[in-house]
Amino acid sequence: MPATRLPDISTSRTTFAPRRLLKFASVGLAATVVYAICASLFTSAGSGYLSPALASLAAYAVAAIFSYLGHKFFTFMSAGSHRFEAPRFAVLTGCGLAVAYLLPALLVGRFGLPVWVPILLTCVLIPVVNFVVLDRWIFSGRSHG
Repeated sequence: MPATRLPDISTSRTTFAPRRLLKFASVGLAATVVYAICASLFTSAGSGYLSPALASLAAYAVAAIFSYLGHKFFTFMSAGSHRFEAPRFAVLTGCGLAVAYLLPALLVGRFGLPVWVPILLTCVLIPVVNFVVLDRWIFSGRSHG
């Protein structure tokens, strides 16, 4: 009777592995710092080229590029193609921006809720959705190393 080979569990895709969640949070925190630094620099007295809104948008774009590269190479260690993953990441980022805009517009502007409600929802929903979408749709072709 031949020996039964057990599956190699080291390559299983455990979405909520604590190590991957820690990496995800680290990249997210670093991207937030990148955004804050860039937004501050882009609106500083010496760089009077951008309005605060445009400076924030430009800083968000820089932070998004940082975030994409951090999640691709550090969090999910993806071997997938940039041509495949980068456009998907851009869609996810655009959706996150839309939610961050629409939640306050609807919940505060339309329904009169306190401003902390959409801020809290944005801070909780966006990272949870992002983690799942990054894991299952964007970086699904990652290596298992």
